[in-house]
Amino acid sequence: MVCVLFFDGACRGNPGPMAIGVVLMENGQKVKEVSKRVGIGTNNIAEWKALIEGLKLAKAHGCRELEVQGDSQLIIKQISGEFRVKSDNLVPLFNEAKELCRGFEELRFKWVRREENSYTDELSNRALE
Repeated sequence: MVCVLFFDGACRGNPGPMAIGVVLMENGQKVKEVSKRVGIGTNNIAEWKALIEGLKLAKAHGCRELEVQGDSQLIIKQISGEFRVKSDNLVPLFNEAKELCRGFEELRFKWVRREENSYTDELSNRALE
């Protein structure tokens, strides 16, 4: 089964309250969405937490092929191995995400413009209100 995962994180202040928005799609149909607060931290931490939540969701749903789409170019390039994770506080989140990437038959990461990820942006910001 081919799944598409959209993720986004939001933060009010940097650091400040964080929230995530995640949508899992299968064959063009929404399977599940998540909109919730995830503590206090930075925008990058919120993005990583959204990706981790989404990967857990895709695994639990049984996705074998997964395309992950996000509007954080930094996170997409880091998880793809193009950029190194330099911040000590982000390394554990990166490691958790990489571990969750194991077991998919096919896994692709794609950076999309913010406009193409507006629904997950809305979910994450709604959780902060």
